[in-house]
Amino acid sequence: MRRTIWHLTALALGLAIVLGPGASAAAQTGNASLPAAGASAGNASLPAAGAGAGTLAVKRLILTDGSYQAATEWKTVGERVEYYSAERDAWEEVPAALVDWKATGEWNAEAAQSQAEALKQESGEEVGARKEAELNTPQVAPKLAPELRLPPDGGVFVLEEAAGKPVLHKLEGVKSLEDDHEGANRLKRSIIPIASARQTIELKGTAAKIRVHATSPEIFVDVENGQGVIEGGYFRIVRLERKREMRVVAENKIGLGGSESSKETLLHSRAERFSGDWWKVIPLEELTPGEYAVVLDGIKDEGSGVVWDFGVDR
Repeated sequence: MRRTIWHLTALALGLAIVLGPGASAAAQTGNASLPAAGASAGNASLPAAGAGAGTLAVKRLILTDGSYQAATEWKTVGERVEYYSAERDAWEEVPAALVDWKATGEWNAEAAQSQAEALKQESGEEVGARKEAELNTPQVAPKLAPELRLPPDGGVFVLEEAAGKPVLHKLEGVKSLEDDHEGANRLKRSIIPIASARQTIELKGTAAKIRVHATSPEIFVDVENGQGVIEGGYFRIVRLERKREMRVVAENKIGLGGSESSKETLLHSRAERFSGDWWKVIPLEELTPGEYAVVLDGIKDEGSGVVWDFGVDR
């Protein structure tokens, strides 16, 4: 079942980002593709000369500046590390002093364990069907990172470029809360009987877990409700206001006659169909540092008041 705004359980590991044709499936931990089970960090045996990356598991060789190289194999030769690039299908090298071996080992070990656990729960037919589905999912940066693909199950993702590499972040749906401010509204009406009531739509916490550093990230959405897939034009980007331990999505005012008005900081954006049911939402103004959310605008009865939050840092 594709992900809907009423079914916001986390996607199984291994479905969020998959490798290109002929490669093993990759899992995701929120902002990066994971290598296949059995991948390891450190020195590794090398394929025969001329062997391509397509049939080998893609791992990450993480550098000290936080960037990484997608590679199938590598080995240390003196003060250099030779690796086979999964992106350019060629042998390359980097100074060994620039490799963060601890981060490389931890990342690849966690990735292998996560995918192995996910695969244990699948039958042979399910594995085959999943791999077939993943090979037909759209790539988001085919030239720079062919392993980055959107999952067949849908969802909401943010793509940015970090240290010269495209990174795909998965946004989890967050249930918004309604604060009716009953005490303040009663006091206000005791002074002004015809005063309107105030209600705010809020998210718990002062900051989202997912952080990006790009001022113009691309947002990919594939979400459906009871009427089917929701068109991209209904998705908007809202700048959130920090307030004590909460983030305010919108402020509503309800008059005595039941009339309602809403105040929220909507950013200018445009939506275009990307691939299949996937839409791309593109900001038309820069996202300054702060808190943001992807919301549904103009759809009534969307169910659960779910939004997809993220933060922008310098």
